[in-house]
Formats: sequence, structure tokens, C-alpha cells
Amino acid sequence: MVELRFTGVDIMAAKNSKILFIKYHEAADQQPLSKKAAEKLGIFPSLALAGLAAWVRQHDFPVELIDLHVENLYPEDVAERVADYAPAVVALTSKTLGWPAVIEIAQMVRETCPNTLIVAGGPHMTIYAEESLTWECFDIAVVGDGEDTLLEICEHVEQGGGGWDEIQGIVYRDDSGEIKRTEARPLTKDIDKYPMTAWDLLPVQDYHCLTLLQPFATMVTTRGCPWHCGYCSQVYSEKLRFRGIEHVVDEMEVLERQYGVREIVFFDETFTIGRRRMRKFAAEVQRRGLSVKFNIRARVDTIDREVIRELKKAGLRSIHMGVEAGTDRVLKIMNKQISREQTERAFRICREEGVDTRGYFMIGYYDTTHEDVEDTIKFAAGLGLDWASFSVATALPATDLYRIANERGYVDGDFWRQYTIDGGGDIPQLETETFTAERLRAYRTKAYMKFYMRPDLIRRKLSKAEGRAELLEMAGGATVLSEIVKSTLLKRIPSVGIGKWATV
Repeated sequence: MVELRFTGVDIMAAKNSKILFIKYHEAADQQPLSKKAAEKLGIFPSLALAGLAAWVRQHDFPVELIDLHVENLYPEDVAERVADYAPAVVALTSKTLGWPAVIEIAQMVRETCPNTLIVAGGPHMTIYAEESLTWECFDIAVVGDGEDTLLEICEHVEQGGGGWDEIQGIVYRDDSGEIKRTEARPLTKDIDKYPMTAWDLLPVQDYHCLTLLQPFATMVTTRGCPWHCGYCSQVYSEKLRFRGIEHVVDEMEVLERQYGVREIVFFDETFTIGRRRMRKFAAEVQRRGLSVKFNIRARVDTIDREVIRELKKAGLRSIHMGVEAGTDRVLKIMNKQISREQTERAFRICREEGVDTRGYFMIGYYDTTHEDVEDTIKFAAGLGLDWASFSVATALPATDLYRIANERGYVDGDFWRQYTIDGGGDIPQLETETFTAERLRAYRTKAYMKFYMRPDLIRRKLSKAEGRAELLEMAGGATVLSEIVKSTLLKRIPSVGIGKWATV
């Protein structure tokens, strides 16, 4: 049995520089959904910040973490707490849609603690580091993986600060105000050297999601993605790096036995890579007698019946797979590298093995037709899924879709770069020669109505032992669905979908 500890070291830090991690409030990501509907979508722990906190704490720095979202607070609400803690470094992470909220935190910290070093990382900073630092409330942007870079920054602060040009993988503002970039930091191959997430810094019992067993936690077992789907902002690495199976199951054991976690959400881009690895994982979970359930993300072309059967025995509760389109022609345009036939086979295997299925679909990709959209809606309704999410194609930064949207004039220049410099702005709806924004909104509403209002779906849920609970979940989801319908009438589109697991 694993010892129920986090870092393997005495957490009584020996260094003087306090490090504070702050997670922004995600309400801005979820507009124009109401607070009630947004809450139904769930509040998840920040693995990025809690993982970084565990790493720097392992090197004797005192750390604290404030999750503004789960506490339902905004930057001004915690200014006094920040002042009392008096951090030497404040570390932030930013997704693109959360960028305006991250700016607000940095401005509050700058006003509250003028001498604190403010460091920001995450996917948005990796793409638009120099542009982000035009906001003078930030001192350093971390590009790429953050652990070793942040640790070096903290060590420099402990030794008096400065010397930023010696640190790989950052963009910083020097004493003259000039923004400079250092050489790229090589990828760390051995990600097992990093400790498990600092769960003791997070209010595990307070996180919630409509369709998950409570309390739940989140984990990742890999980094990187070897595929290159045209709509995805996977900016860190195409090279896959894996955590050791024992390391992964150690964390699962801690979460179940110390925190009472009943379900774990694995946020890997594709969990089911490597049949031998999957068998080893399933066997280790069963060997330790863990009862915690888990759900995973996968590609349809990685689904193997024997593997799914073994994962089910180990506690697999549901599997999420991106389908995106209902025609092979559109899948090819997206560079999805899957087919309708593979999709049908994958979901059939999961259904026959008793695993809940969730599919994700995209409407309005370039060079698609009205017939393509209708086929996608029909395909989704006919796959026998338990849940589905429909999103309108959005040209996210650093994607092929964004590049083509620029080339064809679907968006006005490098919108996301200007959005970064301006600190936000209205997100443009991708309109093509075929689709107006209004038509896409109507299709999205039609897709949700056609999928969730099917009598066969309701009958199937009632036939299951947990059918009543699932119908209650659907009733809760109706709150979100009604918001989507209202947004159609208001000619706006929420930036997230029901159950969507990844937003940039």
C-alpha cells in the first residue's frame, strides 16, 4: 500500500520566499450562460497549479493556493488575504478565454503587493507570451511545461531576484522595460520525477459536476498528443510522455483512501494509448483492491474490446470520444484521421461492454455543407450514446482552423493576438460562405433537441439500475439546454458545451 503522502518530504518549508498560486474565476469562460446553468456544467480543480505547487513545495518553498472559482470569489475579494500572506511570487495559469480574468488577478496583486513577482503560464501564454507581457502587471511568462521553469524562477527570487536571462523557457521584462525571450527549454522526458498533485491545498469536497460521482478528482497520466486535428490547440508537444503506472495508481489510492474520492476524471487527450499499458493499469488497480470509479477520454481508433473489458473490471464508468463529424469527407477536412465505421465500431464495443458513452460533435467547420450538418446530427442520434455535446466550430489560436480562417477572411486578421493585447473582446463567430452565425446557432439547438428528446434515450436510461439518477442529471442538463435555446434567440452562443472537457 502506498504511503498517503504527497511529496515524500517534510512539507515544513525551509526557504523564505512564499509562493502563492491563484486560480481565476471561470464565469467569464461560460458567458452568456447564467450562473445557475454555468454551475451545472461543473467546477473542476486546477491540476496545473496544484501540480506546480507540489513541485516547488518539494523544494522547500512555502506555498498556498486560492481557487477563486470554487470559492465563488473575485480578485478584489481576496486582496486582503494576498496582502496578509505577502507572497514573493504569485503564479497564475491562463486559458485563452480566461485571459481577461487572469489580468484582473495580476492587477489586484500588483496594487496589493507592488514588489511581488507575477508569473503566468498555461496554453495562452505559450502562444502569445510577448503580447501578454504588454500588460505591465505581469513580470514573466512561462512558455511550455512549467515545473522546472517556475522552480528556477523561485530559486532566483530566493537568492535576490534578477538574472532572468539565465532561465530557459521564459519571456520577461528587463529593467529597461524591454520584453525579451530566452532560449526554449527542452522537454522533460521523465515526468515521474514530479510529485502527485497537492490535493491538500484543494477543497476536494467542494468541486462538483452534473454527471460525476461526488466527491471526484481529476488526473492526467500522459503529456503531449501525436495527432494534429485541425481545430485543436494542443500547443505543448507532439511527443508523448507517460507517467509510470505505479505512480498513477499511487495517486488513485491516495484520492480514494485519504479523500474519499468516488470518481476520477482522467483528462489525458487520449487515455487508451498502448494495449499493454492499459492492461497493466487495469491489473494494478485491481491488485490494490481500489473501488474508485473513473472516466476517460479516447480516440475511436484506439478502442479494443479486450482492453475495454479489463478497464471496466478495474472501475471504468464512462468513456468520452470526439466524433466531431458524421461524414468521412468532413473528418478528412478536420484531419481527424478516423472514419464513421471506426466510430460506430468503437461505441458499439463500449455499449456492449456496459460502459457509458459520451460523444462530442462540431458544427460549422469550413467547407462543410448543410447536408453535412444534418448528417452529423442524425449520426449522433443513431450511435446509441448516453450523452452528447455539440459545439459550433471556433477558430482557436495556433490551430489549422485559425490559419485557414485568416487566409479566407473568416476572421479579421490575427484576432487572438489583438484580443491578448486588448485584454479581451467579443469572440467572433466563425461564419463561412455557407453558414451564417444565426444558422449555426439554430443547428446547434436542433442537435441538442433531437438528441436529448428521443424516447429511446429516456427508455434506455430508465432500464439501467442508475436510470433515475441519470434522468435527474438530464433534468439538470435541461437548465443548460434552455440557456442554449435562449442564446439562439439572443443571437449569441455559449463558449462551452454540455460536458465539454476541454476549452482553450
